Amino acid sequence: MKASPMALKHWFAQVAQYRWWLILTALLGAVMLTLVVKLQPVLHPPVEGLARAPASCDLRQRACIARFPAGGQVQLAIKPSGIPLLTPLQLEVQLKALQAPQRVEIDFTGVDMEMGYNRVVLQATTEPGQYQGTGILPVCVRQRMLWEARVLLWGAEGLQAAAFRFITQRLR
Repeated sequence: MKASPMALKHWFAQVAQYRWWLILTALLGAVMLTLVVKLQPVLHPPVEGLARAPASCDLRQRACIARFPAGGQVQLAIKPSGIPLLTPLQLEVQLKALQAPQRVEIDFTGVDMEMGYNRVVLQATTEPGQYQGTGILPVCVRQRMLWEARVLLWGAEGLQAAAFRFITQRLR
């Protein structure tokens, strides 16, 4: 079956009408892909050294310590105890036997569920190696949520991190 010249002309007119939408969609897709690629190192920076706190330590009850294999340790305390959601949390980090970092941050991430970007910059106190800040955890749809608080130590030699896992419980 052969298409008539009028039908072909109509089809090409429709394609031309949607061509701009296709170009705009492709352009927006390229911009989004570029943003994802450029933001990847900010959201998930490469870590030179990683220390993990023991699973037996419960941040909801007391401060925990993560030790680096090469030496040095990071202690993290979160108050109030119980780590309530949607409540300002006092964050305290104490560094021992580590070179003073240029910047200290805590990155909160959901282990089993993406909870968005939640990073807190800590300020140095008058005590050497001690840093403080205030953060907040959002409510999750789950009753119990497994989190990782990753203390990020930005230094001249790269990034070192200390990971602390804990569970929060949503009140009914």
